[in-house]
Amino acid sequence: MGYLVDSLIGVRITMIIAKYMINQLLFIVFLLLSLVICTANAERVSASNSLGSVEAPAYSGGGWSTLHQGPGNRDQARDAYLHDKYRTWTALEGVSLLIAPSISPDKKRFYQTSGLAAGQSNLHAFSVEGELLWQSQPWTDADNGVDPCAVLSNVIVDAEGDLYLGDCNQMFAFHPDGSKKWTVPLPLAADDDWQPDPDLPINALTTPVFTVEGYVLGVTNYGDVVIWNRDDGRVLNQPMRLPGLLSPYSEVLKQPETLWGDGMIDPRIREWSWQLLFGGAMRSMNTPAVSQKTGRIFVAATSTEPSLGRLYGLDLIHGEQGIVVEIAFATDFGIGSGSSPATSNDDSYVYVSDEEGYLYSIDALSGDIVWRTKTAATAGSAVVDFDDTIIVLQAYPNPTMMAIHGDSGEVKWSSNADQLASETLPSGFILGAPQASGNGIPTVTEDAILVPVAYGYKFWLGRTIVIPVANYLVAFDKDTGVAFRNVVSMPDDSSNTTPVMANGTILSPLGAAMTSGFKPLATIANWFLPEGMQQAMPVGGLQVAIPEK
Repeated sequence: MGYLVDSLIGVRITMIIAKYMINQLLFIVFLLLSLVICTANAERVSASNSLGSVEAPAYSGGGWSTLHQGPGNRDQARDAYLHDKYRTWTALEGVSLLIAPSISPDKKRFYQTSGLAAGQSNLHAFSVEGELLWQSQPWTDADNGVDPCAVLSNVIVDAEGDLYLGDCNQMFAFHPDGSKKWTVPLPLAADDDWQPDPDLPINALTTPVFTVEGYVLGVTNYGDVVIWNRDDGRVLNQPMRLPGLLSPYSEVLKQPETLWGDGMIDPRIREWSWQLLFGGAMRSMNTPAVSQKTGRIFVAATSTEPSLGRLYGLDLIHGEQGIVVEIAFATDFGIGSGSSPATSNDDSYVYVSDEEGYLYSIDALSGDIVWRTKTAATAGSAVVDFDDTIIVLQAYPNPTMMAIHGDSGEVKWSSNADQLASETLPSGFILGAPQASGNGIPTVTEDAILVPVAYGYKFWLGRTIVIPVANYLVAFDKDTGVAFRNVVSMPDDSSNTTPVMANGTILSPLGAAMTSGFKPLATIANWFLPEGMQQAMPVGGLQVAIPEK
């Protein structure tokens, strides 16, 4: 009996072990099958979108595929770090560049627009190493070629490497080699829409976007919302114009006569560019944001109430008669048409500034205002860090930047680069210590906040300004806001965004707004500057800084 019991126990133990081993074997087989299926699916996804953005599949995976980096307008350079040394090359000297270059999916080339007069090209393709690969055909009139309004219409690049942009009155698509994919007209301006030049009709885009379905969507200066098929340029939506009022002609600051002069921008669009940048005479002057969670489009434009801005949440409703653009919410905020909206990292909130400097957090579903905080951002686009800290560039003489907690609206820090300016330039007997004036939208990398900054000296010209002497891309500490390093020197002021690639390469388009606008002051200012210092003169163009290994 004892033997039998022992045997039965042994058999039972053996059966238990066998059952365990079978279960383990089945688990392993199941796991292997799952891995095979997942791998196959991954390969299919990779094959169909090998060069697309992880965040937004329609967008190029090159890292910076639109004006503010991606569909959320956050100006984030993920996986990018500062390097010890850089080598630089420049191009397009003598040309004001007011918009950012966009990078191809293979990260080997980028595309830059300009605003040059007839007989010249306004779309330029460069390799990252500095070779001019191709340019669009020189434009001749409003219907032939990429005209100068492209200077404020950023190229967007899709996952296949094709690029899309608008000019004064047309929408273009090009293949990566520069061959034309399609060209279609933009909606005509209405009779009461302001037109600075009768021979160059304008109803331009300020940067198109890709919808979550992969369509191209644009909002024109006068509020027309248009959706195009990416393949052939067919218009897919029923006509729609935002209901806001035309903003009044801006006379906040008089346009300097020398601003973007000497052919840096076609003289015929200088007034239009000035009004667009100051939110005058139009309905929409900003880049929309796209929620990758809901597909909703966020557009900052004018309200139906005089002088106010409004954030529109737009949904795309598909029907038998085409796509209907439906206003899901319309939330009024302060004075002006606002900044380009930026979304939180989870797309739950939208951040927008008004011309009084208030920064608003708006619920992306309901349109309710969650909080507002006073800054000196003057409708500058907000930047969203990886931890949802909101960063805004402020107008001089206020501190260069302010950081705000995204969840509460409380100020985290405010900071300037005056100390770094004093370490870079000498003090003057008459004009005193050097000053720092930020002049470009910040970019957040993994280890810093990068801001184009002009160093110079305080000067009184009816208001306090900084006479620029030197320009740098400056690194600020993300936790404290302390400016700790001049990363690279630049030949001119930025007035722009600064794309940074994952390998650390920095693309700096140079707008020359300060240098060209203040140019007439040089004769007087140079008398008062410290010995050896000269007022910076307009150069424009593009600088690329490549990390040295």
